[in-house]
Amino acid sequence: MQISMPRGDLRPISFTIDNNGEPYTDLDEIYFTVKKSYANNRFLIQKKLGDGSIVLQSDDSFEFRIEPEDTDSLDYGQYVFDIELVKDGTIKQTFVGDFILTNEVTFAENE
Repeated sequence: MQISMPRGDLRPISFTIDNNGEPYTDLDEIYFTVKKSYANNRFLIQKKLGDGSIVLQSDDSFEFRIEPEDTDSLDYGQYVFDIELVKDGTIKQTFVGDFILTNEVTFAENE
């Protein structure tokens, strides 16, 4: 899985969870986390179901938004991310991928 976007842009991200046709309505938490590398302990971006930054769209579809301020201060380049689902204190499913920040074309001062 890969997310690629210009730094400083707004990007809604939707993802679907396969639960054998059953809705995931009783999850304890969902985390979307971006770090420089897998070895880093410090995250650069994090969205959570529990704080309202990840929202349920339908029985198996969720959405969050990468806001301009989430990436404004980050360098262009490749990062890593995961999406973890937690139920009953156990990680149920994890999506892992690359998060790539590209150069901007239209800067705020050009808008």
